[in-house]
Amino acid sequence: GGNGGGSSMPGVPRNGSTKKVTLPPQQDSDRIYKFNNPNKYTFPSASSSLPKAYRNVIGYITYVQFMMDWGRDRSPDASNSVNADPGVGTKTPLSKLSPFVPYHSEMTAGGTFSFPPRSQPMHAVRRALIAAINVVKEQNKGLSPNVSDWVGVVTFDALDAYHQPEVLVPLTADFKSAMQACTTMQAVSDIGTSTATEAGIIKAREILKPISEGGQARSFTSKVMVVLSDGVPNAWQSPTSEINDYITQNPNADYYDPAYVWYNAALRQAAMFQGENGVLFPVGMGLGADYDFMDRMARFAKTAENGQSPRGSGNPAEYEQTLIDIFTEIIQSPGARLVE
Repeated sequence: GGNGGGSSMPGVPRNGSTKKVTLPPQQDSDRIYKFNNPNKYTFPSASSSLPKAYRNVIGYITYVQFMMDWGRDRSPDASNSVNADPGVGTKTPLSKLSPFVPYHSEMTAGGTFSFPPRSQPMHAVRRALIAAINVVKEQNKGLSPNVSDWVGVVTFDALDAYHQPEVLVPLTADFKSAMQACTTMQAVSDIGTSTATEAGIIKAREILKPISEGGQARSFTSKVMVVLSDGVPNAWQSPTSEINDYITQNPNADYYDPAYVWYNAALRQAAMFQGENGVLFPVGMGLGADYDFMDRMARFAKTAENGQSPRGSGNPAEYEQTLIDIFTEIIQSPGARLVE
């Protein structure tokens, strides 16, 4: 254009120049080295210099990172406060809430389904859940829904009005519909509190209660819950005093210091579910899974092996198969099976 041999405009490089430039001042503070990039708490060896090296760099890598940082719910062009309505503003093309999200079909263990873009680890989770539900389907072939296994899916993000834990799939023997519901699961942005693990377990415990007690389950069945998470809760639902009182009355060395109420809240729910004869399996996923927390939960649930919860993979190429193997082992374990 009109810049000819060069320009002194901020942010515009001279023709042929390889010199780095900086953004004009007063730009948006949500930079690539924020959004928990990287999460040093769960992945202490991660280098903070890596995302910082991509400041002011525009290209495929930074655009994908930008879209994943904003998640399915946040809108770069509108209010992005923690309690913002996900319906407000334009979502990135990765989000299922965007009219521009490109869907594609894939073969899975349970058949062909349409998916939004393959962001990891969520896409591995979607496919692994479908494979797990297919295992349940296969071992229940020929059985009436009245006596077969039922499956349900509860999702949990934060606790504000737009991110409440949701019963995505009520308990059902319609395995195909359960698989379909898993195809569009997406993570929210890593802004503010985004992992209400305790609330998710509470919601799952509610639907696993017998119908006579207000739940969705049958009274004669075993109750099995798999808590799939990156293992870093940062929001809780129960009153802090109630959580601390329970711990005082039921002391256990696996509880954290009382200051870490967001951890203890979820561990208390695991202990209460186990006290109801429920079987809970915590499963970590992703490179930054907090296995210390997941191991503690497994010990409360009495499903730990050698004191540990199942180990996922830190390699994205292995996410899916590792999760499938874990889910299959859980489904086929004697304590989890309803049918032979």
